[in-house]
Amino acid sequence: MAQSTTDIHHPAAPGTGARLMALLGDFSSALEEWPGALWQLDEAALGEVVGGMLRITARAENVAALATADALTRGTVANSTATGAPAWVARQATGVEPTVVRRVGRVGMDCADPRNQVVADALADGSASVPVADVALREVPRILPQLPDADRDGLLGRYLSLSDHGSRTLRQLSTRILGEYAPERLVRDEERQQDCESVFWADLPSGLTRFVAELSSGHAAVVKHALRAWSAPEPVESEERDTRTPAKRRADALVQLVDTAAGVLDGTSSRPVGEFGGTAKILVTLDYNTLYEGLRNAGRLDDLIENGSQETRSAPTYLPGIGRTTDGEHLDAGTLRRMACDADLIPAVLGTDSEPLDVGRAKRLFTGGLRTAIIHRDQHCTFPGCDRPPDWCDAHHVRPWWAGGQTTLTNAALLCARHHTIVHRDLLTAQVTPTGVTWDLTPGLMPTRPGQDPAA
Repeated sequence: MAQSTTDIHHPAAPGTGARLMALLGDFSSALEEWPGALWQLDEAALGEVVGGMLRITARAENVAALATADALTRGTVANSTATGAPAWVARQATGVEPTVVRRVGRVGMDCADPRNQVVADALADGSASVPVADVALREVPRILPQLPDADRDGLLGRYLSLSDHGSRTLRQLSTRILGEYAPERLVRDEERQQDCESVFWADLPSGLTRFVAELSSGHAAVVKHALRAWSAPEPVESEERDTRTPAKRRADALVQLVDTAAGVLDGTSSRPVGEFGGTAKILVTLDYNTLYEGLRNAGRLDDLIENGSQETRSAPTYLPGIGRTTDGEHLDAGTLRRMACDADLIPAVLGTDSEPLDVGRAKRLFTGGLRTAIIHRDQHCTFPGCDRPPDWCDAHHVRPWWAGGQTTLTNAALLCARHHTIVHRDLLTAQVTPTGVTWDLTPGLMPTRPGQDPAA
């Protein structure tokens, strides 16, 4: 029988369990009072409530998974009438979101296995969350065969150490590892996904029609980027806001894309031409040699040379074997090469510090290659805590144009409409390097006249 988590971790003093059960009951009762008391709190306290409650939720999910593991090792689950750990958890947590219930059950089962002690330890000390542990326990068995010299516990620990970055980052790490050591597997996965693709629709009683599309990673990246590019809230000159929901904006974008494509195919409208960032083009980043190898005999090398400097042909320096779109999707090099042959793809060749090289010339506005470079560097709105995508953002002059600021990469920062307004309202400034933007949130530091120091 596997060890109980109590046997493995330092046992609490006698009577602690009863005391904590009483506190759990008191806390559960107190939660019923919170909604009615929120109006009594000041703004700072409201923020503390939000942060504290979310941290408690994450930590409580860890304890629930460890308690499930203990229930398994003691035989509690086996002696019940539940069909397994997830079903047992569901009985204890009536009304809880089924996704959370299944996740706690799965991780609890894994923590009951002595081979996953590193996961149980991370949950116990709070250095990892249940969602990340769930992903790590699924991803490591996929990756381990490609790394024969890797230690299983060490690899699990590496995945769990990224807990603060979320489960998506863990899946991207897997893609990067496979792209480096087993690129053929990524290609096979993409091809298998394409074979299983489907689109169907059904008429609903309301008169609406529901469309369902199941697409491969590569095809989904193109569709999602196009919809995001055309579904940003509409800018307006007045104080009125775009009141459409995000889902409605995406629906409008889909219809607009189909209308535009149908017009081009029918010959009733010309092919639209525009700068990247305001269109449905997709920007991908991968090292030059990875792209060059696949394009050597594809008849696209002349196009690539026109868009990239001859002097940047060097050894791979960035994500060898895969590439990343501006939406954060990691795709295998084979898929990206096919996109380069068949689609309107903009290559960005990188230097040794992943800074964009030879991507355009300075203009009065941030357009064309220069905007492409800004998007590659910033990836989303640069204001602290904001992750709105590039197509929802303006390129902001950190030193304003009227104050002598130049239209260059090192004087630019992506800002969504909301934070662009705040930056100008509070006269904020930032430090810009070739690899990122750091904002100083001290009001009044933005230069307002030529030659003025940011701190003046």
